[in-house]
Amino acid sequence: MPETGNNTAIEAKLNLIDETFDISQAGSYHLSIQIGVNGLSFCVFNTVINKYIVLRDYPLLTGGDMLFACNNIFENDDMLGLRYKSCGFMEISPRCTLFPEHLFDPGYAAAYLSFNHGWKGEEFTSYNCLHPIQLYNVFSLSEELKALLKKYQPNISFYHHATPFVNWMVSRSYATSKPLVAVYYYDDYMDILVTQDKKLLLYNTFHIKTPEDSIYYLAGVLNLFDLQLASTAISYVGDPKDSLANMEIIKRYVSRISECEPIDTVTYSHYLTESIRKRYTHLFNLQGCAS
Repeated sequence: MPETGNNTAIEAKLNLIDETFDISQAGSYHLSIQIGVNGLSFCVFNTVINKYIVLRDYPLLTGGDMLFACNNIFENDDMLGLRYKSCGFMEISPRCTLFPEHLFDPGYAAAYLSFNHGWKGEEFTSYNCLHPIQLYNVFSLSEELKALLKKYQPNISFYHHATPFVNWMVSRSYATSKPLVAVYYYDDYMDILVTQDKKLLLYNTFHIKTPEDSIYYLAGVLNLFDLQLASTAISYVGDPKDSLANMEIIKRYVSRISECEPIDTVTYSHYLTESIRKRYTHLFNLQGCAS
């Protein structure tokens, strides 16, 4: 992995740019940025032709100074300094909570988050409204990271990965005879989401220490809805390579598991293959939340 010295730019591990990208047209593009344990990624969406035309992915050193690395990337990537029509940022993090819309008061957002996650100093609390299911997603990120992002993208909007995840899965759950179940692994966490008939039945995050934990939590959630591991269809979001051990044990008990795809109402550059689109599902779905 590249060093992050003051004069050394971090190199992108993935750099896909469609030939239609035009720097002079940035004002008609949307920029989506994602930060997680695996790195910083961003994609560019041409709002005129309804097409994703850029994807870049940078590594972030595990255990290193994440803010320093992010600043290095922003300083050296000219594309991140352009002025876009709109920009959305999303953090992959377990730190979020869902709260009923009819009870929500913006002035108490930080208190709602503390119910499940406790207080954390020097953080910025934000929220997204999930109108179709009448819930607010309350989350936080560091004040320093917020300041860095707004320095380069003053009109940036903030999101949490649960927002595009829930929105997308709820939109897929038309009048189904059984609930739809989706799982997402990141770092040492596992999200399990259950939807049916455009309603969110369950969304929870579990801290997993061993692969056996993941099957234990999944079986427990399915049991709540009288569903069986062997016969229930499970959608997997993200890159299976990020959690091989967890996926291997799930496949021992679940025979109907498939990768969940991002939105299909847009087009993608030919460089953005099906496997890449599936790997960055949350990132590609973020634009729909921002529009």
